[in-house]
Amino acid sequence: MRNDDNKIRLGVISAAAAVAGLMVTAGLAGAQIADVDADPDGMVSFTELLMIMPDMSEEEFTALDADADGVLNADEIAAAQEAELLPTE
Repeated sequence: MRNDDNKIRLGVISAAAAVAGLMVTAGLAGAQIADVDADPDGMVSFTELLMIMPDMSEEEFTALDADADGVLNADEIAAAQEAELLPTE
């Protein structure tokens, strides 16, 4: 069952990549992921990420949240940035 979940997650990530790529080029104007961590816990919630990516859907966020804990940790953020799904710092 876990492999099926991973396949679904990869499909969603692929779809999110196309959308996020458009959003990044549409103008995130120097916004940095670290700047949106409003409660400086080192994690970025969906609500926090919406500050720089207002068009991101919950499904796209969930696809980036590899451990499914509801927030993006440093590793998940780095992976999303490497895949050009989030702006780099």
